[in-house]
Amino acid sequence: MSRCSFLCIAVLVAMAIVHVHPAPSMGDDGKMIGYPLGSAYIPQTPSVTGGAVGAFANPAAWSTTDKGEVAFWWNDASVRGGTLDNWGYSAGRHLGFAMQRTIFGAKDQNLSLYDYQLGLAGGNRRIHFGAAYRWASGADEELGRENAWVTGLIVRPGKWGSFGLSGAFASGSDARLGIADFGLRPFGKPWLTLFADYSLRETNRFDGGHWGTGIELRPFSGIHLGIKLRDVPGEDDFAYSLSLGVTLDRMGLHVLPGFTQDGERRLEGGSLLPTTYLVRMDPPHAGLPVRDWLRRMGEPNRYVELDFHDKQLTYQKAKYWDDRRIAWIDLARQLDAIRDDAGVRGAAINLSGFSARMSLAWEFREKIKELQKAGKEVIIYTEEPGFGAYYLASVADRLVMDPRGNILIPGIAAERTYVKGFLDKVGLGIDEWRFMKYKSAFEGFSRKDMSEADKDQIGRALDVIYETFDNDISQSRDWGSGQFDRAVEAEFVFLAEPALEHGLVDDVGRWHDLGDWLDEERNGAVLEKPCYPDVYRSYYDNRWGRPPQISIVYALGECDMDRGIRGRATSEHLRGLAKNDDVAGVVLRADSPGGGVLPSDLVAEGMELIKEDGRPVIVSQGNVAGSGGYWISMPGTRILTTPITITGSIGVIGGWFYDNGISEKTGFTADGVKRGSHSDLFTGISFPLIGRIPRRNLDSGEREMARGLILDLYDGFVADVAAARGMSVTDVREVAQGRIWMGQDAVELGLCDAIGTLPDAVAEAKELAGLDADEEVILAEFPPREMFLFPSLMPKMPGISVISRALAGWFTKDDVSTALETDDYAEVYLRAIAEAEGEPLLMVPPENMPDGWCEP
Repeated sequence: MSRCSFLCIAVLVAMAIVHVHPAPSMGDDGKMIGYPLGSAYIPQTPSVTGGAVGAFANPAAWSTTDKGEVAFWWNDASVRGGTLDNWGYSAGRHLGFAMQRTIFGAKDQNLSLYDYQLGLAGGNRRIHFGAAYRWASGADEELGRENAWVTGLIVRPGKWGSFGLSGAFASGSDARLGIADFGLRPFGKPWLTLFADYSLRETNRFDGGHWGTGIELRPFSGIHLGIKLRDVPGEDDFAYSLSLGVTLDRMGLHVLPGFTQDGERRLEGGSLLPTTYLVRMDPPHAGLPVRDWLRRMGEPNRYVELDFHDKQLTYQKAKYWDDRRIAWIDLARQLDAIRDDAGVRGAAINLSGFSARMSLAWEFREKIKELQKAGKEVIIYTEEPGFGAYYLASVADRLVMDPRGNILIPGIAAERTYVKGFLDKVGLGIDEWRFMKYKSAFEGFSRKDMSEADKDQIGRALDVIYETFDNDISQSRDWGSGQFDRAVEAEFVFLAEPALEHGLVDDVGRWHDLGDWLDEERNGAVLEKPCYPDVYRSYYDNRWGRPPQISIVYALGECDMDRGIRGRATSEHLRGLAKNDDVAGVVLRADSPGGGVLPSDLVAEGMELIKEDGRPVIVSQGNVAGSGGYWISMPGTRILTTPITITGSIGVIGGWFYDNGISEKTGFTADGVKRGSHSDLFTGISFPLIGRIPRRNLDSGEREMARGLILDLYDGFVADVAAARGMSVTDVREVAQGRIWMGQDAVELGLCDAIGTLPDAVAEAKELAGLDADEEVILAEFPPREMFLFPSLMPKMPGISVISRALAGWFTKDDVSTALETDDYAEVYLRAIAEAEGEPLLMVPPENMPDGWCEP
């Protein structure tokens, strides 16, 4: 349903409830519904005020806060004098309860009336609804109070407006009571709010209705100034109340004195216009961060503790029972909180046993550099880091190493195992269909050594990685030219004291001594949380309506229909996003070495559908986004990569395994019948564990058909890249031929747009969607996170890990977020080739990536 249609229906509902079924406060028998309509404790109107404080007038207001609110109010209109006669409270969110006591009569002879309300509420920030039952006790019979059913609706179609409807229907008579109200924020911000309400009621006839209107100003977050005018029943004049309030952290204090239109406190009949006092706990708007201010003054040298001992940085983690993994988007937000918290001097990070794929380690390092640029000191502790772990840890302002630890920095290498000699001996033939210079996926089967083309592209990859490590480590450690090379070449393994002497670390110590060191050296203390818990709270009143959505789609692992990137499910999700008006932009995280053509193209098609509607699709590349991984990257509005990302590999390859004597050597035979001259291509001996081996190689005509298929697919790939990247086909062919490129090279060649992180991609999606940098958005991930992470019950032994993963699949969904974290890529690669049966592949071979590049 479109937004326009929804608003039209909502307006018709409003007209039906308010005008067709007007809401009286008195029944035909003179009884009243317990409904404190127009009560002074509501600073504005129910739909505008929101939260528990507005729930007595409209039960839908309970759900207009992201946390359950508690509100308490009272006024000075005391019958008995010097006694708190009139007070009430309301609490809840989805389940709410409210109560109000009122004293009637004189000091010596009075009646106490208690109104209660219990209800349910829900909503999605755009529309809220509620239903409740209201009853009374005390002097309810003397005062003629009736019980009633109450319904309410609050609609906030956007950040500029809110309107509500509520109706109370007596359970024992025809008495009805209703109110319609609305609020307008001309700037879409809570700085200025205009509001009004109108009620209708009926006894034996309509009474003409009652109105109220006003304005509220919030010059600063937590400061509330307002005025509300309302008519006086039975009189021609009006009254007004002022609203003076301040919210400190999570508590709001409001004073609402009432006046006549002449500024008097009493009406002509002598009735006092009371002053109402309101206290709100956990209101749906932000307050002045008093605790943060006090913390800054009391303890200026506070360091946030981030203990990542034996933790693994991944894309996603389960919601529960998953203490070992850290979701990168969560950590990035936490680091932003540290950066923006003026009451924090720095961060202390324990990286002992910490693991992350290299692209995430680089992004983590970049975030730490943001902290340093903001003036924060970063202290990192490590024990036995390898080359990649030391690269991350070296960014520290102060790097501390365990006295019994060591640092291993031997350099970086990539090597391929060639199995042609083995295949020849066992009688397994291989026919490589390679028509692009650098597309070397089958070299490991068709050659006994590395081709010059492969040496060229892999050598360039190693150069970039080594130079990145050299430049970044040297800059962070303040090393001179050549000092990194000397560390790698001279010793490459450093114990604690030599590491200290060579400047690899700044101190030797242990993590549990950090607090004492901070106290002695920095006059500081350890802070477990970067700032008070509400730093990323979604205050429903700060922004009306459902915030725009930025969707993060993880396309990880091999390009397969049901594994890895899950082309079937991911493309379906992307098509759904294209139809969802709430989605302002999409970020696709591509971390894939490629695979099949169809799943790659399905994902690319889904991205194009989103772009056709004018919404940005930002691609963020991870460890590897080559071949099929680049296919799903190229439709992006912009492509962000990292300096150490392996990308490109624009090419197609195929190959054919066949029986070249293996049946004779093993004794296996096969026989059958066929129809069609080519049908025996897909028959052969089925070996246990290995699967079927085709009985013959392709003949010249069949091979020419395969060649044409591969070249046609390659031409289409090149043409699509040229169209997507705004390049000529000639220019694309020059950087294609199946060659892998490192991220910075890809940027310079036009295959990618810039170097950046996943959080950078989210920021670009917001910017290109026309959203302010600080505007609240909903980050929605696909696939959704697992609810639980069940522990593996199997030991890590050859073969057993496969069973363990299969058993885990019975209890948890097939989550692509762990695709590259649980599978050995060499195993994935071989499986893809075996299952392809000669079909062209868009795939980067594992040997084109340095050691550990597909490790978690």
